[in-house]
Amino acid sequence: MQKTEAVTRRSLADTTMEDAAAGFTEGFRGYVVKFTISAEAFALRMAREDVDPEASEVFFDGDKPAGALLIARRGKRSRVSALGIGPTIRGQGLGTRVMTDAIGSARARGDEVLLLEVIDSNVRARDLYLSLGFETSRRQVGFSRSRTRPVPDVQAAAECDQMEAAAMLFRFADAHPTWQTDPACFRHPGSPMKSFSIGTKAVALLDDTKDDVRLYGFAVDPAERRKGLGRALADGLAARYPGRRLYTAENIAAGLLDPFMRRIGWRRSRLTQSEMVLKLD
Repeated sequence: MQKTEAVTRRSLADTTMEDAAAGFTEGFRGYVVKFTISAEAFALRMAREDVDPEASEVFFDGDKPAGALLIARRGKRSRVSALGIGPTIRGQGLGTRVMTDAIGSARARGDEVLLLEVIDSNVRARDLYLSLGFETSRRQVGFSRSRTRPVPDVQAAAECDQMEAAAMLFRFADAHPTWQTDPACFRHPGSPMKSFSIGTKAVALLDDTKDDVRLYGFAVDPAERRKGLGRALADGLAARYPGRRLYTAENIAAGLLDPFMRRIGWRRSRLTQSEMVLKLD
């Protein structure tokens, strides 16, 4: 545990999920995108993204959770999954100190690269990462289908076994997925996820527990592409959720799905992110 003036940095491994979720939520208060997360959802995110509790931290302003650093690890790669510094502890240089320490820890572990994403409009954060040696590697975008679009006159998509869906996502994955679209995120699917498929040729994984339906995984067997299966599955999902917005987060490599999404009437989000990489070897 480290203490700088009134700010205490505590290992996530020594923090309750409730305090960690509160620190995460507070850390992004007033941010470009609003984040609010429950302890249960926070635990799911940790598992999905392979967050290392020993390498991650929760920041406290006195005894109140005020921010968080999440470090995820897969092999020799690590990722800053989140760095949120709440209003009461901003402007003290904490972000620079935390990132400098995170880079040092990654090198000490023998990691080869450290990744992160930054929203493109967050110029201050981007400039910090550039000053620390990070370089932009690619853009990430999201897509959505408006709730006001007509419902396709097709049969609603059929649910399928989640483990079978996870296996299909692995088999159908394109090369070099982003961290959050890597099928490794879904090797142990479960609540609140639901999965849908067209036989063994196309698959989707989503969460429909909120007003808007978030699509986490969507893939078609490479040998079966350009046969209308992607559109058929997307239309089946729209028929399954009439009057509801369907969307992906801004974590898809730019250019990968843009032509397909345009053809099926999904719009690219205005918000974009940059994936940044720091080579450590």
